[in-house]
Amino acid sequence: MTRVKRFFVNGMILTATSLIMSGIGVWYSVYISNRIGSEAMGVYQLIMSVYSFAVTLAASGISFAATRLVAEELGQGREGGVRKSMRRCVVYALCFSMAAGVLLFAVSEPIGQFVLKNPDTVLPMKTMAFGLPFLAVSASFGGYFTAVRRVVKNAGVQILEQVVRIGITLAALSLVHDGNLMHICLAIAVSGVLTEIMSFVSSLVLYLNDRKRYDVTKPSTDQLTKKMLSIAVPIALSSYLRSGLLTLKNLLVPLRLQKAGLTQSAAVTFFGMMHGVVLPILLFPSAFISSFSGLMIPELSEYRARDHRVVGNRSIYYLISRMLQLNLLFSIGVAGVIFTFAEPLAAAVGGDAQTAVYLRVMAPIIPVMYVDNCVDCVLKGLNEQLSSMKYNIIDAAVSVLLVLFLLPHTGTAGYVAVICFSEILNFALSLHRMVTVTKFRIHPVNAFVKPIAATVIAGEICRRLPLIEKNTMSLVLSIGCQAAVYVLILMLVKCIRREDGAWLKKIFINSDHKFVESCGKKE
Repeated sequence: MTRVKRFFVNGMILTATSLIMSGIGVWYSVYISNRIGSEAMGVYQLIMSVYSFAVTLAASGISFAATRLVAEELGQGREGGVRKSMRRCVVYALCFSMAAGVLLFAVSEPIGQFVLKNPDTVLPMKTMAFGLPFLAVSASFGGYFTAVRRVVKNAGVQILEQVVRIGITLAALSLVHDGNLMHICLAIAVSGVLTEIMSFVSSLVLYLNDRKRYDVTKPSTDQLTKKMLSIAVPIALSSYLRSGLLTLKNLLVPLRLQKAGLTQSAAVTFFGMMHGVVLPILLFPSAFISSFSGLMIPELSEYRARDHRVVGNRSIYYLISRMLQLNLLFSIGVAGVIFTFAEPLAAAVGGDAQTAVYLRVMAPIIPVMYVDNCVDCVLKGLNEQLSSMKYNIIDAAVSVLLVLFLLPHTGTAGYVAVICFSEILNFALSLHRMVTVTKFRIHPVNAFVKPIAATVIAGEICRRLPLIEKNTMSLVLSIGCQAAVYVLILMLVKCIRREDGAWLKKIFINSDHKFVESCGKKE
């Protein structure tokens, strides 16, 4: 299989996996919210904010380090370094995750009592600590499978993990009959730990079988440990700071909303709605495109390792161009769909009129969210991960300050504004760095003006259809209609050209197709 064909096949596998997982995840969030109530969902989201910080302490940097190390070893023909790289990554993951687990277990009680001000959250957080080592080691195996481009194995583990998580959680919640908040959160926490153990065992078996492909007698890079630490530690330290700031922000949101006049119940309910329903819906369509962005990391790492050039490297420039074009056209179309169908989408997931309002208000920020992820992947693949982390820290720090000083005066509208401003700031900084490093140039008319006009026109045409108010199938048909009209307009204004279709056809039909040959003369 040729390189570019393998890239797209792996991307489609990951996309299908991501769609399945995201779809199940959105359904799972909505189900949990309906099952336990909005207020309990808000408390659970606060617990998850603390747990997310612990996950960052346990696993941050290790998946990316495994991907970079293994991809670079293979890119330079040093198969002997594959196992050595992974051994170091697993030891690193175990050390940091066990330390994070001990820390989470130790601080759960003071956080639950004095920060969350809810004693029912203590035992669930302590329980979650036991799953961290399994999660971190599984992350290192995931990085390995991304590097060797055998993503189907990692995809299978992820799907199995999601299905098992939901099955165990539903079974555990069915045993909770008293509606006790601690019992509900504890059931979800235990289910999570059991799922992480299953995922670890599955990943380990697949890795041990897959690593036999590589000859341990072949040469490897010297000082692999030093190289791994130089990749993982800076990312980890910056991630710790960013995650700590984001956790602080999330914990502050309900407190500062109360200063604006909301009751504690209303503040927690709003937080649960935003993070348990609105944001998952906004991010769900990214499953169609984010997998391709993630696969850019090992591709760019290998190209850079081979000739050590970024500026002037035709393959790198072309890959960036294609991925940004794909992300922009797709995300602008998604923003138009969510803006047009906010009410029926909210109703489809059991939301109310307020949910629809927030979906519509935040829809225009979707392109920023999606493309920012693509740009971050480009920076990581070009060894600019420290820049990416620096911008993430700036973004998180600004968000904390805005929550602290803005929310008491602006309430819930202020928090929506904070999210939007945060996304725009991060994107602007990351895009500027990518352009500086690669000398990449964006054509505003084709990248922004034409797609935005196309999605507005498509939305105006399709929102008048009588289908959207009837049922879920009618909603799906209406969304499909808007997508078709959007694509047709893009073709008419030449944002999507005949050469694009010919390029994709050539990838999958011409077995002699090489990556650099895919760089059309008009690019």
